[in-house]
Parts: sequence; structure tokens; C-alpha cells
Amino acid sequence: MLLSPYGYDVVLPKDLGISFSPEETEVSFTGNSFIKSKELYRLTGLPSFADDSGISVPALGGEPGVYSARYGGPGLTDKERALFLLQKLGASVDRNAYYSCVVSFVDAKDAVSFEGRVDGSIAEDYDEEGKFGFGYDPIFIYPPLGKRFSQIPESEKNKVSHRKKAMELFLNWLQNKK
Repeated sequence: MLLSPYGYDVVLPKDLGISFSPEETEVSFTGNSFIKSKELYRLTGLPSFADDSGISVPALGGEPGVYSARYGGPGLTDKERALFLLQKLGASVDRNAYYSCVVSFVDAKDAVSFEGRVDGSIAEDYDEEGKFGFGYDPIFIYPPLGKRFSQIPESEKNKVSHRKKAMELFLNWLQNKK
């Protein structure tokens, strides 16, 4: 497992018989990540980590940001949320966007967070043919590969993703903590 070399075994809340779905009430990825990791630590007394992530579009004032999973209102599918974002962005020439992921870690001594970010842009249409990814991947263009995330196999995307970058920072910190 990912954390075994650092002396940690990863267990999920369900492995411990814990029902876990804290309300994400913060206005930042860091805040929401800490809501989860702090609550896990409070419930278990075990070192705990959690993440929060989403996509932000500066031309939309940072939307959808922390509301990425519920953008456009309740009950929308991933595709409907992506289409809603395209509609809101309209014909804007500023199509810059970025994915962010914040991993937070809490134990008796530490409460730290690590952010990974991937910059790109929003396409003008929805990719109906790409078979990879989820969420906003069909409209997110990743310039270094010249493709949308929905066109990049998971194994390749995982080498450059915002989650990978955040986890690398976390694991580097964890390795140096010992």
C-alpha cells in the first residue's frame, strides 16, 4: 500500500465500522480537507489524512472551486455539470482553468496540508469520444500533452495529476517526519 513504506497501514472508515460523511462547509479545498481529516482523527484517534479537490476557472471568479461536485445544483450528472460550466463560460477568450487537490494530515502532533495543481484550459465543447476520466475531464485541456484529460489513459494522467502532486508532497513530508 502507498503508506506502508512509511510505517502506516491505510484503513478506511468503513473498515473500522464508521459511517463517515462530514458536511463540507469551508470555502477552500484546504478547509474542506481539514474538516475530513480532523473528524477522522477525532473519531478514531488514529493519524488521519483526507483530500478535497476540484476545478477552478479564474474567468468565473474561481467557480466552481469547492463546489465542483455540486456545481449547477443538486442532481446533475458529471456531464451536466461540465456543460453548465461551458454555458457559464460562454464565448470568453480567457479559458484558463486549473485542477487543485489538497491533502491534509492530522495526528497528535501535526496538522498539515499539501496542495497539488495542474494548469490547463477549458475547451469550447464537450468531448463525447474520450473514454478516460470523469467529472470535468472531457472539457479540460492539458497543454503539455495537447489533449483533454478524457483522452489520456489513467496510468498516464496519474503521473501528472493534481492528486499525484499533492500526494507526492505529503509523502515527502511524511518520509522526513520520521
